[in-house]
Amino acid sequence: MSILRTRGGLLAILVAAALVIVIGLAAAGAFAGCQQAAKKAGRPSQAVSASRNGAIAAVTAKAFARNVHPRVADTWGEIRGREFVMAALQQYGLAPTLQEFIAGGGGRRVHSANVVVVKPGASPKQLVVGAHYDSVATGEGYVDNATGVGLLIELAARLKAVTTPYTVVFVAFGAEERGALGSRHFVKAMSDDERRATIGMIDLDAPAGDGDTVYVTSLPDSPGWLREVALTAADQLGLPLASGNVGGGGTPGPAAGISDDLPFALAGIPTATFTAADTEPTEDGESAPAAGAGRLWHSRNDTVAYVERRYPGRVRTQLGQLSRLLETVLTSKLEKQP
Repeated sequence: MSILRTRGGLLAILVAAALVIVIGLAAAGAFAGCQQAAKKAGRPSQAVSASRNGAIAAVTAKAFARNVHPRVADTWGEIRGREFVMAALQQYGLAPTLQEFIAGGGGRRVHSANVVVVKPGASPKQLVVGAHYDSVATGEGYVDNATGVGLLIELAARLKAVTTPYTVVFVAFGAEERGALGSRHFVKAMSDDERRATIGMIDLDAPAGDGDTVYVTSLPDSPGWLREVALTAADQLGLPLASGNVGGGGTPGPAAGISDDLPFALAGIPTATFTAADTEPTEDGESAPAAGAGRLWHSRNDTVAYVERRYPGRVRTQLGQLSRLLETVLTSKLEKQP
């Protein structure tokens, strides 16, 4: 289905136009907390590397959540969601493609699509960086998962003109809330050569806002070396990052379910999932995800207004830290651990 033929097309075009202005301001440095002086307007892609880490991600996440919700799979809301993502990526001179699919979910067939951008690297070996753009019907889907989408878009823009050791495939997955259908299709559609070339998958699933600590986790059956690489890089950069207990979808806390990391792990691809959650002390003096982890996910409080009022600055800070960390990881030669 052509996005220009959908009933949501006009709204999506208006949203995209607003996004061009907002992202342009962020890229030029006109974002709260950014010390970079605003320069004469040019293409946002020309200024993004000069913006503070996390500025693009934070402003994009807010615009996405406020303007496009709910984004339930196989609805006009989800269609408008991927139109928004494609418009944002195109604004940075990137060339996203749609990977449409029809799959089973919740007892019926679901029509959705992944938005894919391939950033060629010095090696044909590749890293997949993903975040789902759909949401549940409740709230605005700000924490889950506009924050992940904003970070995905910022990283793609930052790395556009940067030499990377590996090819980086950025994917905004559809229908994650229906059982990770988008990532299941993506993995299923990979050729044997592509699977062998994929050294890891980074999942951005509610990476900011839900709790005071950002966790990186891997599924039990997935090699944990990519998680350890992230922890080592965070330590070297002096950034806070924890590794906690793993839930059903690679995220900490009892509310965790199936996430986009699972199909990759089942295919033998190492995963590292980034999720924010509150912490509580353990008997050995360390910290672990608190029992209330995931309290904003799928709730009416998962809105920009509530999160920014209750936890002012948290999303921006965490997205800034993760942007710096992942930019470092994605531009570094990684040593695979056993």
